[in-house]
Amino acid sequence: MPHQMLYYNIHTHHVASSPDEIVILNRIIREGEPSTDAPFRSYGIHPWYIEDKDKQLEELRQRLSQPETVALGEAGLDKLAATGRQLQQEVFYQQIELSEAFQKPLIIHCVKAWPELLAAQKEFSPHMPWIIHGFRGKKKLAEQLIAHGFYLSFGKAFQAEALRVAWPSHALAETDESPIGICQTYDRIAQALSLPLEQVSDTLAKNSRTLFLLDK
Repeated sequence: MPHQMLYYNIHTHHVASSPDEIVILNRIIREGEPSTDAPFRSYGIHPWYIEDKDKQLEELRQRLSQPETVALGEAGLDKLAATGRQLQQEVFYQQIELSEAFQKPLIIHCVKAWPELLAAQKEFSPHMPWIIHGFRGKKKLAEQLIAHGFYLSFGKAFQAEALRVAWPSHALAETDESPIGICQTYDRIAQALSLPLEQVSDTLAKNSRTLFLLDK
């Protein structure tokens, strides 16, 4: 019997395009954001789109109580965003608290704010996993983050040396907003690691199921 491969996409803004894809569909908590049904979802307040934080946080609490919500995010810090840094930090810290309270892994958006992110982790000492989505950093940063227990999710652009640092126990895969399918991402990961695609699929399936408590 042939080996059935499943493709776990832990952060995407698009619904699955085939039955072999298991996606965690991301929805940003903001005014006018379209709603889409999916078996597994994540909800978060993105640092770009902090509009009415009290209203957004209340909606986020409601979403986190739903069984199909398997993660909080994306949330985080972005020094290139127009949103003020103090407001970003305040809302990010509130989402860390919600991640812990609702026992949902935290999917993180971080741009040029790595020292601040590490300081937040030190302050909160979270029990829930923290996952850096769309990680494009170099080997040295990957080593530092993994030493602090972070997981790294790789998408359309990544450094092969950083991937090797995270592999196998701290690596995940995603497509984010990219039109490039998760199958192609898996192929690129397999090539970068010089591993059979089946082995990559099995490892990423195990990591995804374990972190997000998925039943597929």
